[in-house]
Amino acid sequence: MYAADEITISEQQATSVGVETESLANQPTTRGVVFPARVSIPPQQIFVVSAAIAAKVESIEVKEDQQVSAGAVLARLNSPALIRAQAEFLQAVNQEKFLQETLTREQSLSSDRTVSLKQLQATRNEHAQAAASVAEKRQILRDYGMSDEAIATLVSSRVFDSRTVVTSPIDGVVLDILIAPGQRSEAQAPLVKVARLTPLWLELQVPARRAARFAPGIPVEVSNYGIAGRVVAIGTSADKATQAVTVRAEVSDGASGLKPGQFVEVLVSFPSEGGKIWSIRPEAIVRRGKDAFVFIKTPTGFRAQPVTVVEETREAALVTGTLRGDDHVAIRGLVALKGAWQGLGGSQ
Repeated sequence: MYAADEITISEQQATSVGVETESLANQPTTRGVVFPARVSIPPQQIFVVSAAIAAKVESIEVKEDQQVSAGAVLARLNSPALIRAQAEFLQAVNQEKFLQETLTREQSLSSDRTVSLKQLQATRNEHAQAAASVAEKRQILRDYGMSDEAIATLVSSRVFDSRTVVTSPIDGVVLDILIAPGQRSEAQAPLVKVARLTPLWLELQVPARRAARFAPGIPVEVSNYGIAGRVVAIGTSADKATQAVTVRAEVSDGASGLKPGQFVEVLVSFPSEGGKIWSIRPEAIVRRGKDAFVFIKTPTGFRAQPVTVVEETREAALVTGTLRGDDHVAIRGLVALKGAWQGLGGSQ
């Protein structure tokens, strides 16, 4: 600080030129800046449920936003193709049973060479192939929505049933129902969307020039909800229209209080770069080239005090510098003070 940074002005003179001051608001060593954000679901937590077989939808067993458990029935279907698959499965079961009986008989006769070892080995191979066919067709029935209990009933009763179900793969919430009763759905067509809603993402829209201040791990808080989280990713490109960069934060505890698609305000707590951070009005900052100053009230007038602007919005500027909590900073009449300062030797 140079002597030229001291401005001698009486209280009466300051009042006459419209100078007003305000006490500094002492902030913690970290301070939040608010950004708009949209709540979203991480893609890896969204599951699109489909049927592996073409079918007619008989009923929908859930509604949107309903909580479901893994294995819960989402929809009931009816498919003639399921009967064909059941018939092929029973045929494979019969063939495996026949070859098992044949193999058992031939093994009992092989000791006295009534059946050759070559014949016995051939039967073993045929039985192994038949067992593999049963396993394959059993898995097809599972893929078509039949439970192991239903498959066991089919084997014992030999009664075909064209009805099947689609179930939830996870504990979660029904996001969207993409079909209606009476509709026909093709194989692998999406039927229901289910998602886990913990954790959730907050997609912050940050001006490109301010995105460099973000780093993974920086704490955030959803305003008015008290839900805390941390930054997990910073976008590498800006939107062409808005010039905003998407910064993602993740929240877990309390995430159930948020709704996917909801717009919220998020308070980002940037760490200070040494010393305390002070909150002042943006209009209190005076620029001189690349440097920033504030006018601090002194017994003889004011002092032009250098500060570093950490963050600036329309509502507040966060600065660091050699400041004290009992300092008073000029917020009005800065034109007169700056003129006096420059007239005393401050360079323009």
